[in-house]
Amino acid sequence: MRSIKELLKKNGPVIGLYISSSDPSVVEFADQAGFDFIRIDYEHALLSYSELRELVRVATLIGMYCQVRVSNLHDVTKLLDFGVNGIVVPDVNDVRRAREAVMATKFYPFGARGMFPIGRCVKTSGEENYGKYVGVANDIVSLTVQIEDVRATECLDEIASMEGVDMLASGKADISQSLGIPGKSTDPRVIDFEKLILDKAIKHGKQAALMVGNKKSMNELFALGCKVFTVGPDEVIIGKAFKDLINEYRDS
Repeated sequence: MRSIKELLKKNGPVIGLYISSSDPSVVEFADQAGFDFIRIDYEHALLSYSELRELVRVATLIGMYCQVRVSNLHDVTKLLDFGVNGIVVPDVNDVRRAREAVMATKFYPFGARGMFPIGRCVKTSGEENYGKYVGVANDIVSLTVQIEDVRATECLDEIASMEGVDMLASGKADISQSLGIPGKSTDPRVIDFEKLILDKAIKHGKQAALMVGNKKSMNELFALGCKVFTVGPDEVIIGKAFKDLINEYRDS
């Protein structure tokens, strides 16, 4: 099973596919295409538990590093027990929320993740038994906290330096709303706040995981020190591919 620490050893950017559809074939296509990881959106996408389970099952069977953005912390324990090795927690705009995320995601000494010795996570991790799994789980499982409100500015250092937080992400759409300019995700004020998140992550020896819409943006952020990126969502990519294909035939 790939881990984010292993992926970060590669030269160049680490690129993941943002998945909002329920078809597990997309996970296989992402792996075959060469994506480094997938991020399943369980906050905004209307997925059932059975659909989410199948997406995760396929990802872990083929060894694809799998993050899930949760809608609430109540889902974290069952997702980790089933083999998810990356949790993304949205709306982490204060220290209390960050600590709650760490407590749910990490074992002692960082947190108090629920213990379940017969969890599928042991098998998918490649460890022989639960004792060995617990010993490495805090390294295998990554926690990404998503900063989505400019009110978090004053506590960014405390969040970024917190033991158990592995990566910081932004949420440009929600950031724009917190600035009073909803929907204007490319506004310079939004971009500046995202760069502040990146700066704080680097300052405290953490990674930033940012969503990008094109290679130019990725290259610019990579030059600033960001290494982990998500692209998509998958439904947008598939829709564009269909449009490009039909336009090619109609123009010929």
